[in-house]
Amino acid sequence: MNMGALHGTNSTKIMNKNTSSHHSENHLVKYAAWGLFTMLLLSTGLKSYSQSYFYFENKIPSPKDSSLTYYTFLTLYGDGSGRARIRYSEPVSRELRLVEINLLDSALTSGINSDLKYLVQLGEPLPIGGTNLSAFHSPKFVLKKQTDGTMVPEAIMYKSPDGSWLSSEMLVNQRKSETQLKVENVLVTGFFNQSDKFYQSLFATTSSAQVPDKRKEKLYLITVVNTLDSIIGVSTQRDLANIVSTFTLLAKDANMDIQVRKVGDNNLSKESVELALEGLHPSPIDIVVFYFSGHGFRYAKDVSPYPRMSVRLNREADLSKNNLGLEDVYKILLKKKAKVTLVLADCCNNEIDAVVPSGPTFVKTKAPNGEPVLNMTLFKKLFFPSKAASMLIASADKYQLAVGNPNLGGYFTNSFTEELRKVLYETKSNVTWLSILASTKKNASWLSLGAECGENRCVQSARFIVTPKL
Repeated sequence: MNMGALHGTNSTKIMNKNTSSHHSENHLVKYAAWGLFTMLLLSTGLKSYSQSYFYFENKIPSPKDSSLTYYTFLTLYGDGSGRARIRYSEPVSRELRLVEINLLDSALTSGINSDLKYLVQLGEPLPIGGTNLSAFHSPKFVLKKQTDGTMVPEAIMYKSPDGSWLSSEMLVNQRKSETQLKVENVLVTGFFNQSDKFYQSLFATTSSAQVPDKRKEKLYLITVVNTLDSIIGVSTQRDLANIVSTFTLLAKDANMDIQVRKVGDNNLSKESVELALEGLHPSPIDIVVFYFSGHGFRYAKDVSPYPRMSVRLNREADLSKNNLGLEDVYKILLKKKAKVTLVLADCCNNEIDAVVPSGPTFVKTKAPNGEPVLNMTLFKKLFFPSKAASMLIASADKYQLAVGNPNLGGYFTNSFTEELRKVLYETKSNVTWLSILASTKKNASWLSLGAECGENRCVQSARFIVTPKL
């Protein structure tokens, strides 16, 4: 999303008009502030989607044969993760093998300013076709930074049984768009059969892309973001754009109204947040999302494991009078009795004077051509459950710091929004809020290891509760 458009329009200025200390003025504007973002957001390129596809053919040395050819279909996501399916013929038996692996940016070996990034295998390989995994070598994808800042796969190395890495000869290196894959059925069926979710998503019938009926439910999004802070302001602006564009995209594709209330810039204050909460009146079928990006902290005497959110504009302001507990906000919003209540803070959960860490930029690739289709079945399962559901999420546990990057925003926010897009624009069905948050926690935790917190690597482990355990 274009941050200039987000911060410089009349709609934004109207909604962020001075929330002065005169309560009567606040009372007059607090209800009108809702919904003024909606038309602005619908014109900012919501269909950007960070999933990219690549096809490779590589020859690697093999002690049992002169060479071994691997055929690879790689899917890259916008949070530094990926998934690959690798096809090869076992050198001795000549049996055809098909293996699937998950991948993550190797944050521990990629420098902050490195032009090279590495994607390495995460977890055990999963055999899709064939009797075993003999002659399978784990790959390491080498990506090189381009002039536009995105990364492109340049080489693949393979791990030998003795732990060393084997160089390979790159025979084919092709980036594929969804449009190309739709007419390359032979290539796709070499890695996926018609029962696979990816195949079904790719070759979905035209009817599945039809706009659903207009829904009665509404989505209310409150964002509280410290965009003017000299240390994290640029990063929080990225977070704001990421969160707003993600939920606006989902609402648009589900054909439901979204109303966005932004508390930030010079309007950031405890009173502004309280007014935004007070002015929220959802119905029992609606969705409420509260999001905070800024400085977080905790007092030694705090009982709640969740952080306090600093809402002061400068360090001279009295911190004790300019903070809100995340769990307190959660309890306030639960009383609104919406169908789904999601409260999320991407901030530190340590002493207020702790040094905020900045981590490296992880793998980002260009989005392919084509528009993915929202999986409405899964969307309904997550956002329109039979019983009311709520989530309380902190990006960092007690006495931990939250890692981010000025170019990407918070690692947790990036991982969360990417995970939502990843699962909701594929034909997956066995997805829950717990699985989404578990995947987000795991990815953000891994990426945070690429940053330094004092003399050690940063350890960031999100804390969340989902009620009921959906």
